[in-house]
Amino acid sequence: MADQHESPEPGSNLPDKPRPADVVDAEVVENEVVAAPEPAKPAQPTDDEEFRQYQQFLQFQKFREWQESQGGDVAVPPPTSAQPADKPKKPWWKTALGLLRYKFVRRLIYLLVLLLLLNYAYDYYFGSSNSSSDTSSSGQPPVRPQPRKAPTPQDALFDIYNLLRGDDPTQACGLFDAAGENGFATAHGAPDCATAARQVHDQITNGSAYANPKIGYDAIAMIGREAVVHGCRIQVTGGPQLGSLKLTQQQDGGWAISAYDRQTSTCP
Repeated sequence: MADQHESPEPGSNLPDKPRPADVVDAEVVENEVVAAPEPAKPAQPTDDEEFRQYQQFLQFQKFREWQESQGGDVAVPPPTSAQPADKPKKPWWKTALGLLRYKFVRRLIYLLVLLLLLNYAYDYYFGSSNSSSDTSSSGQPPVRPQPRKAPTPQDALFDIYNLLRGDDPTQACGLFDAAGENGFATAHGAPDCATAARQVHDQITNGSAYANPKIGYDAIAMIGREAVVHGCRIQVTGGPQLGSLKLTQQQDGGWAISAYDRQTSTCP
């Protein structure tokens, strides 16, 4: 019974001491300082134009804040949906010029200009002769040309040769008075002075030479207010010789052909 009388081990009869709580391994979490979140900034514009608009917007916001702090009214920007003002209408001449960009319009204008030029050229070269011929054939008296009184008998002689070789030979009839026109037409076998003038014009071969006849020193005889031009003493080249003329001084001082004789074979 040795075991029953064994002395107990030291401290075996002591009351159990409370055991400390189990230490749980834990990671030490360091206290991190969490910064306050910064306000989100608007995204920066991607190009220069958007950046410029963004800067203007910021300036406008600052201006509104300042104006509110001053107690003033906040300027309200115009609504973006406002309709733009109507553009002024283009002047009519700008609209007309705009049509020139079409090739069809330009060609039509060129054609009209060409037709006008052709019409003018036809009237210039053929109109006067045809109109005179139509007047004569219709039986109506021809229109008498505007009188062209010469200052001297010698000037009248040069004028008639020069006008007969011109583009409108009927103007030479303006150098005659009524009696002289009848004599000139009868001598050339024509119904009127204009027809006789065209007949002479058709016989001219050199207009420059015909317009400068050589007048002899005694070709013109002055008798008071009358003058006689002897055709036989005048040398004419480039066309037919006219003959002898009688001129009478008018009340205004000019000289008109009052008689005409085609015969120039003899001279007094």
